[in-house]
Amino acid sequence: MSVPEAPSVYEVDELADLLSGDHADTGDGDWYAIRTDPWPCPACGDVFDYITACHHVVVTPERDDLIDHAARAAQVGRNPKIVRYEDSLPTITLWQWRALGRPVHGIKA
Repeated sequence: MSVPEAPSVYEVDELADLLSGDHADTGDGDWYAIRTDPWPCPACGDVFDYITACHHVVVTPERDDLIDHAARAAQVGRNPKIVRYEDSLPTITLWQWRALGRPVHGIKA
């Protein structure tokens, strides 16, 4: 039995620095995100209407890539809907999120 690795913990500014110059151009073609009922960041309490990774909206050009994540969000009562992303919040692609160790917002000691 394998145990999933814990997500990588980042400060919001730290992740923004890592992604600088490598943001997805969500103005080019259709991009999708998972919109949910308002949900607080467990680390700081900021509230978001999307599935985020360290305050960055997780986006992908294919709706189907988000199905598993939307299903998990439904299990915890977030009322997810996969929608075309047309907001101005910072973004991280699903692939960047995976490559960086599934970053989450945490407070580093």
